[in-house]
Amino acid sequence: MHKSNLIVPAIAVILGFAYFYFQAAQPSDPVEGFHIQEFARLPIVDRGRVKPMDTFARVSLMVMNDGFQTFKPDISKEYEKDKRQPAVRWLLDVMTSRFSDNHIAEKHKVFRIENDQLLGLLALQPRPGLRYSIEEFAPQIGELEKAGKAADQKENSKKDAFDKSVLQLAHHLQSYMEIASLQTPLVIPAGKGEDWKPFMQAALESRNANQADPNAGMNPTVSKFGEMLLSYLKNEPLNFNKALAEYRELITKELPEQSEISGFEVFFNHFAPFYHCIVVYLFVFLISCFAWVTAPATLNKTAFWLCILTLLVHTWALGSRMHIQGRPPVTNLYSSAIFIGWGCVLGCLMLEGIYKNGIGNIVGSVTGSLTLLIAQHLSAEGDTLEMMQAVLDTNFWLATHVTCVTLGYTATFVAGFLGIIYVVMGIVTTTLTPERDKSLTQMIYGVVCFAMLFSFVGTVLGGIWADQSWGRFWGWDPKENGALLIVIWNAIILHARWGGMAKNRGVALLAIAGNMVTGWSWFGTNQLGVGLHAYGFNDQLAWGLTAFWLSQLGLIGVGLIPRQYWLSSRMVSKTSSIPAKLQPKQA
Repeated sequence: MHKSNLIVPAIAVILGFAYFYFQAAQPSDPVEGFHIQEFARLPIVDRGRVKPMDTFARVSLMVMNDGFQTFKPDISKEYEKDKRQPAVRWLLDVMTSRFSDNHIAEKHKVFRIENDQLLGLLALQPRPGLRYSIEEFAPQIGELEKAGKAADQKENSKKDAFDKSVLQLAHHLQSYMEIASLQTPLVIPAGKGEDWKPFMQAALESRNANQADPNAGMNPTVSKFGEMLLSYLKNEPLNFNKALAEYRELITKELPEQSEISGFEVFFNHFAPFYHCIVVYLFVFLISCFAWVTAPATLNKTAFWLCILTLLVHTWALGSRMHIQGRPPVTNLYSSAIFIGWGCVLGCLMLEGIYKNGIGNIVGSVTGSLTLLIAQHLSAEGDTLEMMQAVLDTNFWLATHVTCVTLGYTATFVAGFLGIIYVVMGIVTTTLTPERDKSLTQMIYGVVCFAMLFSFVGTVLGGIWADQSWGRFWGWDPKENGALLIVIWNAIILHARWGGMAKNRGVALLAIAGNMVTGWSWFGTNQLGVGLHAYGFNDQLAWGLTAFWLSQLGLIGVGLIPRQYWLSSRMVSKTSSIPAKLQPKQA
C-alpha cells in the first residue's frame, strides 16, 4: 500500500479534530470585569423548560435580529464599542434598561425591518443590514399600534406583506417589553412543588412577606439577583461577580441537576457542533469531487475517514440534545432534520465501506450538509429544545414510531440522491461504466428495501399510537397520508424492479421521484394547516419545497433523455468498437 494512502487521510483527520477542538473552546471571563459567561450558565424557566440564561438570551435576540445571536453596540459602556457582543450581554442591558437614565438597550440596533412600507410608517431610512433600535422609531410606536390592530382584525388569507411585517415587529416589541419589565423569564426558583417566578413578582411577594413578618427576612435568591442587576446598572463588576457567586451557590445547592445541565447547554450553544459539521461535510464533498479527477484511492479514503470523524461529532451532538432534553432524538422538525442528516451519512458510509467507489462519500456529505442547513434555517424560529405538546409527551412512541418513520425518510432520501448521482454520472461524465451502473443500481435497490421496511413499520406503529391517543387507528390525516405515500412509492419501485418494468435507469428515476414524495410528507403536509399533525404554515418552507420539487422534476426530465445521448453511453459505444485486444484493461 502506498504511503500516501495512509498519511493524507491521517493528516486530514488530525486537522479535522483540531478544527472541532478549537471551535469547542469556551470563552473565559475577565478577572476584573463582569463574569458574563458565568451569568449565562444560570438556570431559568421559559416556556415550561428549565434552560440556561444563555439559551433564553440567544433565542430572544435571534428571533428579533433575523438569526443573529450576537449584536454590535453603538455605545461604549464597560465593553468595547463596535465589537460584537454575546446575546446574554444584550439581555442584561434590557433587564436593567428601565432603571437606567440613558436606556442603553433601546440604543442597540437589533430589530430587523425589511418591509419598505413599514419603514416608511416608522419614518426610517433603509440602511445596510436593515437593523434599527427602539430609540429610532419610538416616536412612531403609536402608528405601529394602530397598524397592528388593523392587521390583526384581517383574516390570515387577506394579510399582505405589510400586515405580516407589522404584526411580527409588534410581537418582537412585546417580547422585548416583557423582558425589560422583568416579567420574563422566570428566574427565581420556588419551593418544592411550586412554580418558578419572574423577578418582579418574586420581589414583590418577598417584600410583602417581610412587612408581614420582619423576622422572616428577604428571599435570599431574590436579594442576590437584585444585587446583580443593581451592580450591573452601576457598572460595578466586583459587586456583580460577588452577588453572582452567592446566587450561583444558592441555586446549585437547591437545584444541582438543573445547574449541571444548564452549564452543559451553554457549552453546547457556544460550540454549535451542527454548524461546524456542515463546514467539514462540505470539505468532504470537495475532497470527494477531486477524487474523481486525481488520486482516487488516496482522496476517497481521506474523504471517508474525515466523514467518519464528522459523523462522530454529529452523533455526540445528537446524544447531547437527548441528554439536555431527556427525550429521544426526534421531537420536532428541527430535530428531524439533524437526525435525517445523521442517518443519511451513516448509511452512506456503510455503502462506501462495502463498495469503495467514492459514491457513498459524495452522497453522505451532500445529504449531511443539506439537512443540517435546513436545520439551521428551522432553528431561527425559536428554541429547538421546546417542550412537547401533551399528546406527544411519551418517550416510548417518540423512540419507536417517530424514529422508525424518520429512518424511512432517511433511507428514501439516500436512494433518491443515489439516483441523482446515477443521472449526473451518466449524462455529463464518462464514469458510469457498465460495472458502476450495476453497482449503483444495487445500492439504490438495497437502500429502497430498507426504506420500505422502516416506513412500513413506522406507519403501523403510528396507527397504534393514534388508536391509543385519539381512539382511531387511521383517519386520513394529511401527515398519515404522507407516510402512506412513502410506503406505496417504495413498494412501486420494488415491484417495478421485480416485474421487469423498470431497468437500472428506471429504478434511479423512480428513486429521484421518491425525494418529492418524502419532501411532501416531511414538510408539505405541514403547509396545509389542517389535521392533527399540522405544525403551521411557513412561507419560506413552502417556497423551498416548491423549488426542491422543480429541481427533482428537472433531474427526472434530464434522466429521460435517450441513452445514446448520454456521455457515458457514447464513451462505451466508442470503446466497444475497438478490438477487444486493444481495449484498455479494467482496473
